[in-house]
Amino acid sequence: MRSLVIVCVSLFLLSCVGTQGLPTVALDLFVPAPPDDPWTHKIEDWQARHEQDPARQGEVGPNDSELGREYEQFSRELRQRLVFDTVEWVQERSRKYYRADENYDHWATLGEVVKSGADDCDGLDLLTFVLLRRLGFKTSEIYRSILVEAKSGQHHMVTLWFDEAGRMDPFLLDPTGVISRGMVRLSEVDGWEPIQLFDEQDHFRVETTPSGTAVAGR
Repeated sequence: MRSLVIVCVSLFLLSCVGTQGLPTVALDLFVPAPPDDPWTHKIEDWQARHEQDPARQGEVGPNDSELGREYEQFSRELRQRLVFDTVEWVQERSRKYYRADENYDHWATLGEVVKSGADDCDGLDLLTFVLLRRLGFKTSEIYRSILVEAKSGQHHMVTLWFDEAGRMDPFLLDPTGVISRGMVRLSEVDGWEPIQLFDEQDHFRVETTPSGTAVAGR
């Protein structure tokens, strides 16, 4: 047994000695491929078709496979869980970090909110809005919205999520829980009405129309 141990230790030491002095190799993972690279044609062909593929945007055709339908269902459920978790997290933090504006209603940027460590509804709403944008929610999906309470005239800032199933009735994502806890559809909210929608580029005024096609078309 002692001889076996000596042999094993000797082999280990030899293996360690044998690796000393070998040159190290570093991988440069982002060297631009030349046009004559043998993989260039196949990769560029896939890139072009991928760019035009409607399935990339979640469009499922009537003849798609069961796998395709399950994939889109999972994608929708995952996005909804992401939104739910975001709203839950922001509402929990708002109980600790809510601070009303003192002298005038200053709309902070996200940088100002995280630097000061507190804000009111229009600042805390950015925690939801900006995070969802970072997670890939497109400009046509989420908007910031000013709501007014008919009874008191109080204003409140929320994010509206126009998911695929709710183009006519978006989810209302309340940063502080003043209007709703968790995720609810706008139609489920009593006593509050949206009056303005906006994002980083666009600004819309909300008006009453005979049908909701104007909302759905955006």
